Amino acid sequence: MRIKRTLRMIALTLISVLLLNCAGCWDRREIDKLNVVMMLGVDRVVRDGKTRVLLSVLSLKLNSVVGSSGLGQGAGLVPSMGFVDTAEGETIDDACRNIALRSPRSLYLGHVQAIVIGEEMARDGIQQVIDFGDRSKDIRYRTEVVTCQGSALEALEAQPEFEMLSSTELVELIKQDPAHISKTVPADLLHVVSGLMTPGREVAMPRLHLFSPPERGSSVRKGPPSSSITLDQQGQQGQPGARGQNFNQTLGVSESEHPERKVFSVDGTAVFLGDRLVGWLNGEESEGAMFITRQARGGEVPFAFRSSQKNASYAFQRVSAGVKPVITRDGITLEVNIRGSGGLSENRDAAIDTMKASDIKAAEQYIDAEAEHYCQEAVARCQSLQSDIFGFGDLIHKSNPAYWKQIKDQWRDRFPTVKVRVTARFTIEQTGVTGQAVKSK
Repeated sequence: MRIKRTLRMIALTLISVLLLNCAGCWDRREIDKLNVVMMLGVDRVVRDGKTRVLLSVLSLKLNSVVGSSGLGQGAGLVPSMGFVDTAEGETIDDACRNIALRSPRSLYLGHVQAIVIGEEMARDGIQQVIDFGDRSKDIRYRTEVVTCQGSALEALEAQPEFEMLSSTELVELIKQDPAHISKTVPADLLHVVSGLMTPGREVAMPRLHLFSPPERGSSVRKGPPSSSITLDQQGQQGQPGARGQNFNQTLGVSESEHPERKVFSVDGTAVFLGDRLVGWLNGEESEGAMFITRQARGGEVPFAFRSSQKNASYAFQRVSAGVKPVITRDGITLEVNIRGSGGLSENRDAAIDTMKASDIKAAEQYIDAEAEHYCQEAVARCQSLQSDIFGFGDLIHKSNPAYWKQIKDQWRDRFPTVKVRVTARFTIEQTGVTGQAVKSK
């Protein structure tokens, strides 16, 4: 009996302790009072001779609360497409608060999917932007960070072609790249923070390219030209205001007699030295950088098989890489070994006889040479920019701390002189669903 009473007292005590931890909504924020931000854009502008921050936010357009007759059970908010708000400030947080001067809803950054940094801001330094994201209690470390070749405002106002929101389209483009394309180096907020703080490693992130669709039948191109398009609650396009035109003039965005709306693509990589943008990598250079840093998981390597023009294509599906620093009296050499497997995805003019083992072996050698070329081009480009986005210095630090202590202060000057030897070994495991290539009569 005494044992049962003791167990009952212990159970009641545990329940009481658990109830103390069940706090209520002491800091609740009602959704109909929030401006739910999906993407942030940060530009640097000059106003009256003073440098200021131009903050752009892509927010969800939330309709009025709908009763049970509209949504079935209960009430809720119906999100439609987004709209862009802008504000200036002395700092980013100041600009955030200045948006409240024209919006009755407070900004909520917990759903931010991407941070877009304008080119001018990136060249002046991104430390301010990254520090703001790092300190925010709402912005997540997995938020994607990109640099726009142009203004971030234009990027936020670009029209999505496949998704309801441009933020969703941007994130999906970045996520699919390492698995299928491998032509831009991805970076989330955590990677950028780590890159800025780690000696011997520089920051790289995707480059956002804005353009008008070349297809005459594009729905974006046919839409009404505007630099600031919003949607009302019925999804109708509103008229652009003078605010967007003024900001375009401030940012130096040219406007033709018949301006066209723009879309974006994730094309290439932005390269930083410290926190400043110093240059770009093209698609092939980005692919080489992803080989070296072990980020490439899938993509394509076109190559020339016994021809002056590329007449075949190889789809790699699995890639691994190892980097070994070799330190001698003559200097530092980085030995990069890349291994991969995949299949033949194109064989123009039946150049490769897939029934011959000698042709398969020769094709693999051409693929290896092409991949090595991508890597060497990436290294050469980064060495010309003095930016070690590969983390070679960090690798030396981990493998030989005593030697790194001697050279760490001169690493940026020494990095352009290090030798990088790349050896690639790719194998053709599949030739597609057919053997011999189709030959015309």
